Amino acid sequence: MTIFKLTIIFFFFVGLFLVLGCGSNSSRISGLTKTELDTISFSDLSKKAYDYLYKQQDTCNSIYKIGDYQNWYYNQYTGELTFSNNGIKKLIVDYEEVGSLSFKSNTWLWSWGNPNLEKKIKSEIVAVRDFGRKRGFEKLTNPKWTADESDGWEMTAIAAFIMKAKGAYRVPSSDSMLYSFMIYKNIRWVDTTEAK
Repeated sequence: MTIFKLTIIFFFFVGLFLVLGCGSNSSRISGLTKTELDTISFSDLSKKAYDYLYKQQDTCNSIYKIGDYQNWYYNQYTGELTFSNNGIKKLIVDYEEVGSLSFKSNTWLWSWGNPNLEKKIKSEIVAVRDFGRKRGFEKLTNPKWTADESDGWEMTAIAAFIMKAKGAYRVPSSDSMLYSFMIYKNIRWVDTTEAK
């Protein structure tokens, strides 16, 4: 078993819905130049992407304490993932859907290949597909393929790295037979002051 799969399994046990999260974005992708991205191998891309996402997750968790909220809710029409306590919304994350992992079919489906998702939450993820086409990385260009949970996290890490996301989250379907993976584009506290 690779270190990456062991790491993914570790995160699964750390929290059912949480991967910790959210640092600042940089204009360069984790210190790589455009030339380096043009020649990077898939294996090196995966390693750098995991490193990037771990750092973002650690920073995000220390600032926003995402694992401490009682409830979460996501809305495809607004593109928001919200966190609340006692029915009071506390944190809003603008998200991009990366893809989903089906435990029924054991497949990964990129959000850009899923006609059942709203355009609002999958309009930017095509940048990952386009990068995959440029580099010839089939996992980034095939809309659906045989996969397990570690593949879902790997695609999410790569998407976060390429798109300079602030963090990532995984949510289960109501029957727990599907996981949706998303990345954070923007994070903001809810203004709880009321106009008087």
